[in-house]
Amino acid sequence: MQEVIEKDIPISGAVRICLGKNLQFAAYRLPGEQFTTLMVQKDPVPLCLSVLDKHIPDKGFLVAPFAKDKNKAWLIKPDIVIHGPVHDKDMAALNELPVNNDLSLPVEIPSDTIKEDYIRAIDDSLKQIKAGAFDKVVLSRVKSVEGNFSAHLPSIFMSLCASYPNAFVYLFSVNGQCWTGATPEPFICSHQNELKTVSLAGTRTYSERNLDITNWNSKELQEQEYVTLHIENIFKKFKISSYTKSGPYVTRAGNLLHLRTDFAFPAQSLGNRLPALIAALHPTPAVCGMSTGKAMNFIKKSEKHDREYYAGFIGPVGFTDILKLYMNLRCLKVHGTRMVLYIGGGITRDSLPEEEWLETEMKAETLMSVINQIC
Repeated sequence: MQEVIEKDIPISGAVRICLGKNLQFAAYRLPGEQFTTLMVQKDPVPLCLSVLDKHIPDKGFLVAPFAKDKNKAWLIKPDIVIHGPVHDKDMAALNELPVNNDLSLPVEIPSDTIKEDYIRAIDDSLKQIKAGAFDKVVLSRVKSVEGNFSAHLPSIFMSLCASYPNAFVYLFSVNGQCWTGATPEPFICSHQNELKTVSLAGTRTYSERNLDITNWNSKELQEQEYVTLHIENIFKKFKISSYTKSGPYVTRAGNLLHLRTDFAFPAQSLGNRLPALIAALHPTPAVCGMSTGKAMNFIKKSEKHDREYYAGFIGPVGFTDILKLYMNLRCLKVHGTRMVLYIGGGITRDSLPEEEWLETEMKAETLMSVINQIC
């Protein structure tokens, strides 16, 4: 009898089937790993999570919004999980799934944020900061690109994996929402018996000079320190004292550099309070501001667009480790023939509006440099 040898199939082929059938799925590649994972749900109806602050799902791919009072959290169930190379039997299982004809409600496409509006919002935020309303606020903007990108999404995902080996790279489709990105920022991750989180803020273009933290200015250092203080204050409230802290240091994300501090603490010190800790940590000053409540109110009044899942958190839960959750940054959403990029920057007392605008342009380029190579 002749031996049948299965050939490895690029994951892009499996992703193409999922997109073509409008399935609920997530493809992702963890930082520093070589293999990708594809998680597919057979049920066409996604699982809505209403009590995320009290219970972490047992297993699946979690998608949580920036503001839980405006958008729902979802779980993509792992009915089919492909880790590493895709084989013929995997493709057969995907081909057997029926097309999902359930139509979601139409999604409003946000208008681009023009430079004048973004500068005006920064000026308004600086007035609030100087008046003592808050110390920092993160202002986001949207930038769209016209084109039929849906057919190129599998290639874009693979190219992001190759271009950003130290990022969490993903592509997911749930409840009619299709997002992809390469985020440099862990939110909270478990490894063996430890939980880890980071304080990450401040942005510069990559250069040898900028690798030296002593060359960063007080505005950038303060912006990152606000996030660090927020995390330490939350730890104090949860009586987490046995944590290690490393940083700040300069870390690279593609063509950009950021300031980062790492935290780690024993998982057993939390007991059953992990969902409550996640709820307390999010949103951090890295994506919202300091103080969080007042900054959030300013964002809701100032930004004309709905952030939806930008600056929320995403990732797998319940597998080898309890959870691997990342902030949804450096991301874009696909609307048929338009891609909408979501980008933002932290505004503090020393911010210069023109420089803040240029920083968002730099961040947009991290994705567009990859997309322009393919489309």
